[in-house]
Amino acid sequence: MADELLGKTLGGYEIQRLLGQGGMAKVYLARQQSMNRQVALKVLPRQYLNDDTYLQRFEREVRIVSQLEHRHIVPVYDYGEYEGLPYIVMRYMPAGSVDDLLRGGALPPERLLHILAQVAPALDYAHSREVLHRDLKPSNVLMDDDGGAFITDFGIARLTDGQGANITTQGVVGTPSYMSPEQAQGRPLDGRSDLYSLGVMLFEMATGRRPFENDTPYSIAVMQVTTPPPSPRVYNPRVSLPLEQVILKALRKQPAERYQSAGDLLDALKQAIERPLSQDTEPNIKKPSPPMIVQAQPVIIQAAPAQPVQPLQSAVQPAPVRAPQVYQTSAQRMTPLPSVALPSYGLRSRIRQKRQSSPLFALLLGGTLGCGLLVILGILVLVGLSAAGLLNPITATATVRETTVSSRLVTFTPPPGEIVLATPRPDQSTAPVNLTAEALRGTLAARATSPAQVSPTPAPVNEATGLAGAAPVLGSGLAEVRGTLLFAGMRQSDSGTSFEIVRLDLATWQETRLTQHPADDSYPLASPDGQWIAFQSERDGDFEIFIMDVTGGRVTQVTDNNYVDRLPAWSPDGEWLIFSSDVREDGNFDLYRVQRDGRNYQPVYSSASRKSHPRYSPDGRYVVFTDGAANDSATWEIMLLETQTGAVRALTDNNRRDASPLFSPDGRSILYITQVNSSNAIAVMNIDGTEARILYNSSGSDWAASYSPDGRFIAFSSNLTGADQLYLMTAAGTDAQQITSTRGGYPSWLPGQ
Repeated sequence: MADELLGKTLGGYEIQRLLGQGGMAKVYLARQQSMNRQVALKVLPRQYLNDDTYLQRFEREVRIVSQLEHRHIVPVYDYGEYEGLPYIVMRYMPAGSVDDLLRGGALPPERLLHILAQVAPALDYAHSREVLHRDLKPSNVLMDDDGGAFITDFGIARLTDGQGANITTQGVVGTPSYMSPEQAQGRPLDGRSDLYSLGVMLFEMATGRRPFENDTPYSIAVMQVTTPPPSPRVYNPRVSLPLEQVILKALRKQPAERYQSAGDLLDALKQAIERPLSQDTEPNIKKPSPPMIVQAQPVIIQAAPAQPVQPLQSAVQPAPVRAPQVYQTSAQRMTPLPSVALPSYGLRSRIRQKRQSSPLFALLLGGTLGCGLLVILGILVLVGLSAAGLLNPITATATVRETTVSSRLVTFTPPPGEIVLATPRPDQSTAPVNLTAEALRGTLAARATSPAQVSPTPAPVNEATGLAGAAPVLGSGLAEVRGTLLFAGMRQSDSGTSFEIVRLDLATWQETRLTQHPADDSYPLASPDGQWIAFQSERDGDFEIFIMDVTGGRVTQVTDNNYVDRLPAWSPDGEWLIFSSDVREDGNFDLYRVQRDGRNYQPVYSSASRKSHPRYSPDGRYVVFTDGAANDSATWEIMLLETQTGAVRALTDNNRRDASPLFSPDGRSILYITQVNSSNAIAVMNIDGTEARILYNSSGSDWAASYSPDGRFIAFSSNLTGADQLYLMTAAGTDAQQITSTRGGYPSWLPGQ
């Protein structure tokens, strides 16, 4: 149907063509006859004439903009009415909007900075005049032919009381994709709400996409409240680390944690773009290479490998945001669990400090990077942290609120303070302890205790070193154990001592060293077909994911970025690696996955806490992982993610460390580590969290347990004799026996043996 206003003259303005249409008005290109110039004419359509809300917004825009005289705020020339239709006359911006620019994809940093350098002062000026925009977004930043940027559309802006007091939204209005968390909740607002919207714009200009996308506006609004923003570098690897840090700070959920003015944000942005090297406190960090990960749309992990990949979104549930605390309930009251302050020194300095004092701890720390426990009970390091370090936890019991969504969303972020944990079941707190420490002490009578010597010759790479002394004499319960173990062992070379990936044949007791590198290689895990080994290594200065074949050849770096990726695990089809990644570099690791060739780096699960040690179930229906506060291992629990629906629920619920979960080969139970006093013990439970019991507990710290392929035996690490060694026991937790004397950690089995 033809537009009734085209060709007509409204109050001396000849309408030429339609420029665009928004939520409440149409904007036309018109010629002002008196001055023979082009203007933009905003007209309220007839269908809204009887709606007082739209009429008030029109009048408010005129009243507010008339008070704002800034070179980068679109000026209003005139206001009138034609046959009952109110209209606003504004300056015409021929180059369109920032939204039009984004149709071509992400903007280069210099263009981004040029736009923000104009918008930021205008926004601060509006705030100084007690005006909040409340709908800042790319389509409301217009451009002229000279590259000038101008804020427009103050239709839902509000004035404060003139003294800088907060205002309320009087109902949630605005565009959900750009709303601040407080705006989405209808809470009091100040200028920092607009700064959050500006942060969303920054993210979109830097990556070509918005940080939060979902099927419905409501779901997006809830994500603004509950879901941490993804790493911009996941969607555009050319985004520098300093630029990413600026964007993520602008998107903090709490206003006090954001930039406090647009000028502050602009100053940080200039520093990040014009002088990025001055912000790098870690000179060894590699810049991300362009071919890294370019995936415009994250996807959900699939239960069946043959099924098509579904878009990943967020399983959301409305809830008010509170302080980031996890709560445990009792019959009497709900009280926050205690927290511990994180250390102030940097990640890499922590790695090197701990390696100097204990090389074995470097292995464990590789699994715990970002964990603040380094300041807690420092001497529990080899005991608690060596096990805890490998684990990465937070969870609750099976009664925690389970969230599912029809659209199969996976990025569910439980609102901090809304994770209500049920009271622990009696079988979790009073499980019988099977103490077989004496059996452990009767170890390798026939084995020498001197460490195995490794040839310094770099070739051949796969050098069979052999074990020192004779093979261990296994007890009757382990007589039938067979297969091959992979583990991280401390080995020497020309460049010093480091952890390397080692293979141990349990039939011949022949040891083969698979890696020889000055950096630490650790946490090996074989692919389901037994042909490949995934592991983590800090070869480029931070931990990345690598794979190699089972002979130690064809070593390939799978991830390459400036943050820590760790603890890889294979999907049942062997095509994907799931792992935890500190993309925000705040210690709150999220779950990610990537194809074995390094393509399609995708977020899987994100929340406001620390997640780690993800493991698929054998049928791919579930992922089990640990989740909890980065600085308080007492909050670490075992969580279960349903890959088809995105439902996430907690399997354990207590105030002790539960971590390092994995499925039994038949998929019916979950083996994990739990805290007993100040050390770790090995526990087992059903996949629904029931019948939890301690399977094995020595007087040392027992951790990193792994089932044999047939499910009859368990390999694990323990520091019972002072240094971490490998042990074997039956799946029932009996006949535990030490099998190495040259130190080793985190054993896993080669499949099919």
